[in-house]
Amino acid sequence: MEGGICVRRIEDFVSETERRYFVVYGKPFAALPDEEIPEIVSECAKRIKSQFFSVDVIERRDGTKRIVEIGDGQVSDIVGWTAERFTQLWVE
Repeated sequence: MEGGICVRRIEDFVSETERRYFVVYGKPFAALPDEEIPEIVSECAKRIKSQFFSVDVIERRDGTKRIVEIGDGQVSDIVGWTAERFTQLWVE
């Protein structure tokens, strides 16, 4: 950002709770096949009209889940995912 003022609320996140989900054709996927998809990710999958994107979620200390990033899928890493699991997204 160049110039101006940015005001943000600081939230107390628990860093080790961050998880990455992928959405393919409106269906959200977790790193583990039997892992529960948080409601906030499912809602995001319904609202964003993109064929493929990533959603990073983290918990606050009070347990509330927050989306901290939505990306176009060109992430630098598949944090918490195996290559095998990631390829399954395209088969399902």
